[in-house]
Amino acid sequence: DFMYKDIIVDSICFDIKKARDNGILAGSIILTISAIDAMAFLTMPLTQKEVQKKDYIEWIDKYMKAAPNQSYQYKGIDLYGARCGILHRYGMVSALSEKGICKVFGYHDGSEHVYNSNKDKDMVMISVKRFTNDFFTAVEKFLQEIGANKELKSKVDNRLLSLFMIIGRNKKKVQVRG
Repeated sequence: DFMYKDIIVDSICFDIKKARDNGILAGSIILTISAIDAMAFLTMPLTQKEVQKKDYIEWIDKYMKAAPNQSYQYKGIDLYGARCGILHRYGMVSALSEKGICKVFGYHDGSEHVYNSNKDKDMVMISVKRFTNDFFTAVEKFLQEIGANKELKSKVDNRLLSLFMIIGRNKKKVQVRG
């Protein structure tokens, strides 16, 4: 359905890629973390009004995967902790990481995630490009599932138009890969 692509890919993913490709790395991370919240919002039960921790974690665990050769594989709780650190403190540390519940994410402009549990079991260095590309891949999986799952489609259809978007913005055809 064109509305899914128009709002999720051509708006949300486009903005993330544009920020990243123009060197606005912190902005691309913040947009990606927020976009995950939006995806969790689309999938939560229709009786629910706000995204909860479990919704965010479930979306990550279901859709967001790093390449098998990466030293770190995403865990919903780790990304939720990163989200809380950025949202509540504009920092790397969150209340969850302070309690040892999740890992701490640092970010870099290289191509690979860096995690060595023998050196520091609590710290992961996340590649901004890989993180955003992994989110784009997760969105592709999510969109495929919308097409195959009537219950999910109903949830998304019910909420899609309430997502933040700029109406009538002038943009070229979007290619978010890469």
